[in-house]
Amino acid sequence: MDRQDRRSIALLVSYDGTDFAGSQRQVQARTVQGELETAICRVTGEDSDAIRLRSAGRTDAGVHAMGQVVTFSTLRDWPAAQWVKALGAVLPADVSVLRARAVAPEFDPRRQALSRSYRYQVLVQGARCPMRRRTFHRVDALPAEGSMVHAWKGLVGTHDFASFCSTGSSERSTIVTVTAADVERRGDERLLSITAISFLYHMVRRLVGAALAVGRGVLSPADFRRFLEEPGGSHPVAPTAPAHGLILTDVTYPAPWSWATSG
Repeated sequence: MDRQDRRSIALLVSYDGTDFAGSQRQVQARTVQGELETAICRVTGEDSDAIRLRSAGRTDAGVHAMGQVVTFSTLRDWPAAQWVKALGAVLPADVSVLRARAVAPEFDPRRQALSRSYRYQVLVQGARCPMRRRTFHRVDALPAEGSMVHAWKGLVGTHDFASFCSTGSSERSTIVTVTAADVERRGDERLLSITAISFLYHMVRRLVGAALAVGRGVLSPADFRRFLEEPGGSHPVAPTAPAHGLILTDVTYPAPWSWATSG
């Protein structure tokens, strides 16, 4: 078949990252991409090289997603509902396709994204909670919670996040514009949300680690600001929060691709 006969399909995907070595394909390791490719190949009869699966971005081992966007190429001319049903029947329980839609071949889920949003889930409780252990990071207490919230909300704006970046980031610059940052208090849960066009490698988890250190009284708000104002300075490396509390919640796109995470 000629390549012009192929269709591009975009999927909105959710997954529990606990038992994955990350989202991107790895040799001899279970990944989200691997499971999706296996499922798509199974229902279409095509091979992984032909479908060319691409995603809006990678997530690390243990990180979850509610709004990951992926695309692939196929000869199948199915309506959206059939893709959701067919893939749902063969995917494992920790991966789900929420929506599907045909898109133009030039649609690139990574390069054309306007923003990405993450939420880090913290449980403030002395005792362990087995029901939330896979998706919440537990801390005993946050005696300086007000300072933590102030520091987190102060992330909005354009800053040099070099102090919050691990080696291996694919971004050319450490300058990032954060468009939203908030903390929601829900009983014993604290939900730290953040939105930007893109993020550096481990940036969100390092930001959370430093913010929680402020909340515990280990770091002062001035220490937190110093990470931003003196990138690459002599201050200690920002701590990294565990992966299991982090969720990729949303990826937004301009028209005509804004359907991917809306509605």
